[in-house]
Amino acid sequence: MTDYLIDTHAHLDFPELYDRLDEVLDNAKKNNVKRIISISTNLNKIDKIIDLSNNNDEVFFTVGVHPNEVLKDSNNSNYNLIHNISKKNKCVGIGECGLDYHYGKESINKQKHSFITQINVARDIGLPLIIHSRDADEDMIKILTSEYKKGSFKAILHCFSSGKKLALCGVELGFYISFSGIVTFNSAKLIQEVAMLVPKDKILVETDAPYLSPTPLRGTINEPKNCQITAKFLSDIRKIDFNKFVGQLNMNSYKIFDKMF
Repeated sequence: MTDYLIDTHAHLDFPELYDRLDEVLDNAKKNNVKRIISISTNLNKIDKIIDLSNNNDEVFFTVGVHPNEVLKDSNNSNYNLIHNISKKNKCVGIGECGLDYHYGKESINKQKHSFITQINVARDIGLPLIIHSRDADEDMIKILTSEYKKGSFKAILHCFSSGKKLALCGVELGFYISFSGIVTFNSAKLIQEVAMLVPKDKILVETDAPYLSPTPLRGTINEPKNCQITAKFLSDIRKIDFNKFVGQLNMNSYKIFDKMF
């Protein structure tokens, strides 16, 4: 196999992975995962992620605030801070940001304000936006379509677990759609349907490690190495040769995260 996998979304700074980072990175390499993007959730913790990327050639990072963190991060809508950090060499994206109404209903207005701020940074700097959406499809579609009319931006619907309507909105706007281990679950028939309709040049894989280990590893700590399992599952349901699919994923990952070149 000449091409390798890129875990486009992991949380290497979380203790489940950080406390044994060398082992996690070694496991990834042994399973043909040779690039990992460590995703920001709270700007109070961004220095740890920057250090991770500086100390490990295969690690890149994003800058942003997760919707469930907006009440814990006073910089959740600090355009200048996010913009300035995004200029660092190994910063390849903005986010993860978005809307989460499952846990965060008391912070909906702050979530929206933070999300739109991060859209503005992504649009202005030209880096892709990593979007988290949970139980918020209608508002997400409204914000994405209205903001896109103000000026285009690149984006990824990460760890896709929403409805088909949001997926079609993303495809129409030219966004990428990324699948985690969730797509391998027996209960995830709708997500599997979405995974079969995403254009081949817009599909990505991720782990969202340390969460969401794919079948048959559910319930264990997830690692970037498990991209291999999710990619194999997707190649099977899409009826594509695995090696060819890995090559497509590699190309897609570098196209959207073009700062990794």
